[in-house]
Amino acid sequence: MYRLKLTGILLCVMILMFLTTALAKERVAIMDFDNKSQHGGWQLGQGTSDMLTTELVKTGKFNVMERDRLAAIIKEQNLGASGRIDPSTAARIGKIIGVEYIITGAITEYGQSRAGGGGGGVNIGKKGYHATVDIRMINAATGEIVFADSASHSKSTITVRIFGIGGGESFNEKKATEVMREAIKNLAAKITSAPIKSVGGKDSAGLSGSGALVADVDGNIITLNKGKNAGLKTGQKVTISRKGKIIKDPQTGKILKIKYKKIGAIKLTEVEDSYAEGEIISGSGFNVGDIVR
Repeated sequence: MYRLKLTGILLCVMILMFLTTALAKERVAIMDFDNKSQHGGWQLGQGTSDMLTTELVKTGKFNVMERDRLAAIIKEQNLGASGRIDPSTAARIGKIIGVEYIITGAITEYGQSRAGGGGGGVNIGKKGYHATVDIRMINAATGEIVFADSASHSKSTITVRIFGIGGGESFNEKKATEVMREAIKNLAAKITSAPIKSVGGKDSAGLSGSGALVADVDGNIITLNKGKNAGLKTGQKVTISRKGKIIKDPQTGKILKIKYKKIGAIKLTEVEDSYAEGEIISGSGFNVGDIVR
């Protein structure tokens, strides 16, 4: 009986640890990538975003929104294709689909190259496959680009033709896909190893609760779109701010700073897993979309 009770306790502890880890993960949505290369067509963008989804799930660092659900929400809300997803629209989309970060990307290089030479009826050729992918990771609460990088991979094969016979190779889709997958693996490794910085200088681990948005204003009661899962607690006092002027580098376009205006403060009176309610203790003019900072 004692062993049975001990086993039950250990099992509960393990489940609790698992749930705590899962809830601590940042929620990410990966949009279909733009294909800016001359090959592969629009389906290459979908396939590449699927590859990145797989690789990020394997790292265990993120909760990645399932692709079919993401596509359904985008269609329902008429949010458009990945080309319309930029920092200026990410905050709206992130609030609707309930994620902390949105990843957009573009395939900038994809295809093959050929080189070779020879003589006496013998021709030695080299065919190469190459892929380059660029991505941006956007804070869905602020619209800030918190991470941007690219990754590439190449692979070559040798062909030998004697008097025009043998060794030839047309475009090999399997090898091209392998090259793309390796580029995505490199990119996923960069994403998971880099500290994701916010404008305020905190990494993603320090953003718990700060990305919450005002979801409803009803008299003196404010409802936030995050709760226990984001680290909010009953009795906690939080400051509500509104995003103002965005300062960008005139050369690179990179966001240098976002100025916020303090609207007021609330004291949380009810906190559930996915939302929280609080009473206004200072300030006025609260609006849906204002942010907890």
